[in-house]
Amino acid sequence: MSQTCRIRVRESERESFKYSATFVWEESDARGTPLVPADLYAEGDLAVYLEDWGADVGDIIALLESLKSAPSGEISIVMPDERLEVLSSQPR
Repeated sequence: MSQTCRIRVRESERESFKYSATFVWEESDARGTPLVPADLYAEGDLAVYLEDWGADVGDIIALLESLKSAPSGEISIVMPDERLEVLSSQPR
């Protein structure tokens, strides 16, 4: 079983970074994410980060295009249970 979640991307509040990516869980009973927001330098870093989490390349390109004219955007990914178990076992 897997859980669907979204990754919300917006301008980073930390200087020298362009984007901040945060997980948004869709299931109401999902545990809070053990992940802190990721701050990324530019489009290339963001694309690699999203692809590492299993986002579709076409969806990544669409998100990058939308971020040119919007302050934030989201992309959906499916998080396999195996990865959730690893993430939930990491210290916060």
